[in-house]
Amino acid sequence: MTKADSTGTRKRRQRNSINAEEIVGGAFEVARRTSLDQLSMPILAEHLGVGVTSIYWYFRKKEELLNAMTDIAVDKYLRLTPEIRAYDTWQNTLSSHFRAQREIHHEDEVLSDLLFIRTSTYSREAARRTMELVESVVAKLVADGFTPDNAMMVYSAIGVYTRGSIIHERILRLADAPTIDAARQRHMTDWSHLPVLDGLIDRHPISGTSDEDFEFGIARLICGFEVLLREQSQRPRKTSRGSTAARGAMTVRKAPARKKAGS
Repeated sequence: MTKADSTGTRKRRQRNSINAEEIVGGAFEVARRTSLDQLSMPILAEHLGVGVTSIYWYFRKKEELLNAMTDIAVDKYLRLTPEIRAYDTWQNTLSSHFRAQREIHHEDEVLSDLLFIRTSTYSREAARRTMELVESVVAKLVADGFTPDNAMMVYSAIGVYTRGSIIHERILRLADAPTIDAARQRHMTDWSHLPVLDGLIDRHPISGTSDEDFEFGIARLICGFEVLLREQSQRPRKTSRGSTAARGAMTVRKAPARKKAGS
């Protein structure tokens, strides 16, 4: 499919009858029908029913158009992400935050491409807003007892798990891999010589990308973070000089003065 609107022709619009917002909206429509890679200025112009020069009047090259689309994608992502609430538990905060992230990326693959692939080209405003969201989650973990370093690593670990799950599943779907479907993977091979898998494959996709798999991973990660929090609270706290609080609490006694000879 080389043209985004091959099912019919559109009447050419008058010059100066389009604006930047309509162009960006049309770009999303074309990208969702084809892909970001196949999005081009001529195809977009045909889709919108304008001359290609009308597109270049607002966006001199595709890169500028993609930057504008990324700003829209960031805005949508932030609007759909649950608010971080001080009264909520950190466990529920993490699970709801990353569960929502996965759902958002599943529902809008163009948004996913823009946010995952184009992070180096975020505008300063988009970067600020996304980092404010990260700040709010990490600050919530700190407020609930994690050290700042541990809070950052907790966020990074569960974030990488979530993004990896999203990307892995998408790659397998694009490849039409049978391992994402429990019914199809039964016909992949003769499982009789693999007795453990033979008893599992009808219930579990081997890809590990189902909702059940994702929820299992999130729950196990949170269990590990709970252990980390307990271990952290059991460690002796350090003073500003690097000595433990227990050691700092000890008083240093002066050695008794030596008696002078002959006294």
